[in-house]
This record gives sequence, structure tokens and C-alpha cells, in this order.
Amino acid sequence: FIPTKSKMDTPKEVADIINKLDAEDQAVITSFIDKLQAEIRGEEPMTEEDEVLDSETAAPSSNENEDNLPPMYESGDDMDLATTYKMEASDLKGAGDYKSALEKYNLAVTSARPSSLLLANRGDVLYKLGEFQAAVRDCDAALEQNPDSAKALRIRGKSNKSLGEYENARKDLSASQAIDYDDTAVEDLKFVTDKMKEIEATKVKKKLEEEERLKKKAEAIKKANEEARREAEEEERSSRSSFGGIPDMSGMGGMPDMGSMGGMPGGMGGMPGGMPGGMGGLMSALLSDPELAAGMQNPKVMAALSNPSEIMGNPAKMQEMMTDPEVGPIFQKLMAKIGPMMGGMGGGMPGGMGGM
Repeated sequence: FIPTKSKMDTPKEVADIINKLDAEDQAVITSFIDKLQAEIRGEEPMTEEDEVLDSETAAPSSNENEDNLPPMYESGDDMDLATTYKMEASDLKGAGDYKSALEKYNLAVTSARPSSLLLANRGDVLYKLGEFQAAVRDCDAALEQNPDSAKALRIRGKSNKSLGEYENARKDLSASQAIDYDDTAVEDLKFVTDKMKEIEATKVKKKLEEEERLKKKAEAIKKANEEARREAEEEERSSRSSFGGIPDMSGMGGMPDMGSMGGMPGGMGGMPGGMPGGMGGLMSALLSDPELAAGMQNPKVMAALSNPSEIMGNPAKMQEMMTDPEVGPIFQKLMAKIGPMMGGMGGGMPGGMGGM
């Protein structure tokens, strides 16, 4: 039988009849009823994994109500009366009349301070009636008086098993078997041990799946960051290459025609060997100026600089370039930068360049 994801309420009349059965018969009948209810509702059965996980948080399977829990001792010291009730309860329990036995045990508990054994015996009857929470409570009280009560441990273990508290059940049943081995508890202990293995295996599986999910997520983030970094580096390289590829600028090394530039007395004769350090150092110095660097990206400026010999040897062309609103300012700043680098420019550039 595979339990369903939800259950219908069992009618009170049916529940009362079920409660008169022992725990094993109750389990069989309850399972059969659950199966019928599932077929009536047409609901999809739970998967095995759902059953294992839900068992950890399953609601108590007993029909008890906290307001109807059996009474606990408050006061009184009639030991003779309590003994009479205990004997009557024991006889009724032996005859299988658990409900009547519970009534007598209740009277015994309230007549005088109950012993650990009396509480365990009442807990046993409550367990057989399916009142698992009440049975656990009686066994808790019994174990407060006698922590080594194998009977109280065994009954509490069986009750916790019925409540789906498999870890607590395993602890109690293991402890009871260590104190006083009982053949009737062997199957119960095996059942809860196997259940805990299933639950723990499912938890490990879920944990590994979550770790794998987080690992994949971290790898995806790392990959995205690496791609973003590569794109940024490529963009930076492209930006730098746009400054370093000014065509034919190397022809300005000796600037042989700059001597004809009007307004520059003595010409540029002091540059017999060209510019020391070559164009590499010159361009690095020029492009360190943001305005010049920006101007060098203007196609019109680049076109004007593509043939410097033609401009330098033609005063009219130079004048035209210098008066151009886009090219002129860049040329003026360029010449201002070049001037100090040309050691042989005696007298500088007084009066401008050819009528400037």
C-alpha cells in the first residue's frame, strides 16, 4: 500500500471500533481505509521519496485529544484502594478489555502516588488503544522515576514509531533492548532503524543535489565574469590601437621641409638627425594630452596628418589647415607640444606660422 498525500476524516463510530483493536490490527485497518479514501478522491499516490520525507513531520496518527488525556496524580494516599484498582485493571487488560482496564488504571493513578510500573502499565493500555501521545506522556512520567525502566522505554519507543517519530523510537527501543531483551520489540527496532536509514539517505541525496546546484551556479557566475573581463580587455586594446596607428606619421622624423614654414626664422636646421628618441617617445608625449588624444580620433585631423610633408612644404595648405575650426586648434596645440622637443628651433615660432 502507498499512502496518499491527504486523508479524509474517519467517522467517529469507525474510529471507536478501530481503537478497540491492538496496534498491529489498527495499522492494517487504517491502511485499508486510507487506500479506499484515495480511490474515492482519485488522488495521485505519494511517491516513495515523498513518503520518506513526510514521515519526519507527519501528524500524530492517534485519535486522541489533549483535552481528553487520562488524569494524572494530584493528591491522595489510599494505597489499599489503589492496589485494588491495579489488580482489577490487570485482569481486564489480560482479558483484552483495554478500555475498561484504562478506567481502572485511571482510578489507581488518582488514588495514590503512582509507581513507575503503574504508569508504564497504563501507558501500555493507552498504546493498545491507539492513544500514542498519552502513552508517551505516561512513559515520560515513569522514566522520571526510573530511567532504566525497560518497559517504559519499550512502550514509548513503540508509541513514537506509530507517531512517525522514528529517531526517538530507535533510541528508546535500542535502550530497552540493552536493558531487557524482548523478542516482541525486535521487529519494531528493525523497522525504525530501516526508516531512519531511508530518511538519512534521502537527506544526503538532497544535500548533494543542492551542493551540485550551487556549484553549477558558481561556475556560471565565474564564466560570466571571465567573459566580461575578456570583453573589457579587448575593448581597451581596440581603444589603444586606434591611437597607435596614425598612418605615415613616422615620416615626420626628420621633417626636412619644415624649414620652409614662414615665420620660423632659421627654419628647423637644428634637427639634423631628426627627433631624438624617434617617433615612439614623441607620440607617447603627444597622446598623453587628452585633447590631442581626442582630436586624433577625428577623421579630418587624421587625414590632414596622413601626409605631413605635403602640408609642411605648402604654406597655403598649412594656412588652410590652421584656419579650419576642427583641424586648426589641434594643429596649434600639436605645434606647441612639438616646439619644446625640437632643440634646434632657434627663436621659436615668433609671429605664428606663415601669417598666423
